[in-house]
Parts: sequence; C-alpha cells; structure tokens
Amino acid sequence: MIYFDNAATTKYKPDSVYEAFMHYAKDIGVSPGRGSYSAGIEASRMLFNCRKVVGKYFGLGNNNVVFTKNSTEAINLFFNGFLCKGDHVIISCYEHNAVLRPLQLLKENGVIEYSVIDRDDLELSPNEILLKYKRENTKLLAITLASNLTGRKVFNEELIRCAKKQGIYTFVDSSQGAGKIPVSMKEQSIDYLAFTGHKDLLGLPGVGGLCCSEKGMVKPLIQGGTGVLGDSYTNPDVFPEGLEAGTLNMPAIWALKTAIEYCSDKRDEIVAKEKELTKYLIDKLKSIEEIIIYDEQYERVSTVGINVKGKASSKIVELLDENNICTRGGIHCAILAHEALFTKEVGVVRISLSANNTKEEIDTLIEVLEKCR
Repeated sequence: MIYFDNAATTKYKPDSVYEAFMHYAKDIGVSPGRGSYSAGIEASRMLFNCRKVVGKYFGLGNNNVVFTKNSTEAINLFFNGFLCKGDHVIISCYEHNAVLRPLQLLKENGVIEYSVIDRDDLELSPNEILLKYKRENTKLLAITLASNLTGRKVFNEELIRCAKKQGIYTFVDSSQGAGKIPVSMKEQSIDYLAFTGHKDLLGLPGVGGLCCSEKGMVKPLIQGGTGVLGDSYTNPDVFPEGLEAGTLNMPAIWALKTAIEYCSDKRDEIVAKEKELTKYLIDKLKSIEEIIIYDEQYERVSTVGINVKGKASSKIVELLDENNICTRGGIHCAILAHEALFTKEVGVVRISLSANNTKEEIDTLIEVLEKCR
C-alpha cells in the first residue's frame, strides 16, 4: 500500500511512540489527579511533564496547556468559552470546518459575527487586511497554519503581530503543519493555539489540546469530574483541571510527549525530506497537461491538492485505490476553501506526503494519473 493521506492521519509513527503508549497503559495504568497513592502521584507528575513538553514545543513560555481528545474539541472549547455576545471574529477562507462550524452556530444563535478574508485579500499587507475586515467589536483573529486542502501556508506572522498591536486577540489552528512550521507563541504574539496529535506531530489518535498565553479567559465546554475540588456543584475555577472534565487519555498523551520530542530532534531532517518530495511531486504533476494544481505558487507544507480536467475527484481517488494508492477526494471539511477555489462541485484530490514516502511511490502515482488523460 502507498499511503498519501497523511493530512488526515500520519499512518507511520516512530517506534518510540508506540512504546510510550504501551508503557503507560501497562506499567502505569492509572489516572492523574484521581488518587493520592504513589502510582496516582506518578501519573500526575507525568501529566505535568507532558504539559511542559507541549508548552516548550510551541514556544508558549509557560505550561498553560489544556488537553482534549483532538483539535476540534480544543477549538470548540476555546470559541464557546472565550467569545461573548456582541464579539466579532476574523478568519481566513482556508479555515477547517472545525473553525467555521462552531463560529457559524454562534452566529446563528445571535452571539457573534464573523468575517472571512478572501483568498486574494490574503496577499494584502496586514494593515490593509485589518483596515478592510476589522470592526469596532473585533475581538479575535483566527488563522490556520496551513490549508488542509491545498497545503498552502496561511499563517502570517506579521498579520498576527499587527492584530495584537490593534488590541485583537490571536488564535492559530495548528492542526496542519504543527510538526513542520516553526511556531513560537510568545515571540509571534499568538494568544491561543489548538493542536492535535495524530497528524504532523506523529502522535496517536485521541489527544489534542489548547495552549493558552494566560489563564482564566476560557470557560469549560463540558462539566464533570476534574479530580480536584470534588465538593463543587460545577467545575471548579482551577486551571487547567477545570477545563479537562472527565478522564484524560493518558496513554496517548504520554505517547504525544515522545512524538513531540522526536519531532523536535528530527524537524530539520523531516522538513528537508518532505520539501524534496513535494517539489518532486509537483514537478511530475506539471508534466501532465490535464492536471490542475491548486495554490502551486505559494509556500506550502507537503500537501498538494489537484484535479484532472473533466474528471470528478471521486473517480480519480477510486482509480488510485484500485492501484493500492491511498489519497482523498471530495470535500475536505473545508467548505470555505472549496468555494474560494471553485471546487465545490467536483471536489479535490488531495495527495499528502510524509517523510516516510519515497520518489518511487510518487512515480507509481504519476503512472496511474497518466492513464486519466
């Protein structure tokens, strides 16, 4: 099998990640904050160490990390717990549905309004963008690191800094690109950041989180057991436990710590390999006249969105699957981006690479695509 769907989930993880998961599941096996016995205390120490590693990786400057089951939960936690009635939010046209849908629901419920930066307007200067989209009640600028549809890098450090200078809070969805695009929240003026473990960070499914530059600004998304102040009728105002109701997926969290340490050590090597493979892929795709490559001209991560003229993306994906090549077609949980690229009707074939892929695998892909002429 040739696996080119790493933007959904990276299939191949370092052995150390699986080993860390099994170590926690078999040798620790208890929950942090749920007991004062020695194993429970050790579990709490391990959880704290995980927060430190995540905070350091994202340049947070502190350990204010809230763990969730994925970035979607983290994004919903943040929007629903941070935004207030009458607030206005600015997002880009490349945002994932995990960003769009909670904002849309808040809008439909009469809580907030939001504006979407057009694809062409992303080329404007930060001051020009904010002049066009900022309102008196703009509270938040929310931007993804990279498009899950085309791989285009959307994150704009100068836009983030400019927004901060104008009194706007900043949020980054790092689901795509967190293991590849360097991020330092403190240095880059990022107030909040959502992450997920199972994509570029090379962790396992079931863990994500929210990094917060300051405490006390976000209300809980769900109510339940927090392991602290159990005599309170509602979640206690304690950070981060008050935002983490329920039992944490500690085996996956501990494995994420190991995965992030691996990404930190190997980042230059991973990025170099993926850049080489992505360039090779795009050069090969350009040799086929019928292939459309979206956002080819922009800085990118190792995801490439294409179509074959006159063909539905689903048909191309079906043909590739028949040849044991895994890609994704259709609508990629990013309807705003599809609308911006005019691909809502046909969808897009997404080819997302990892450092584990090879040029030989790309050659096989190209051979199959050439049959679609």
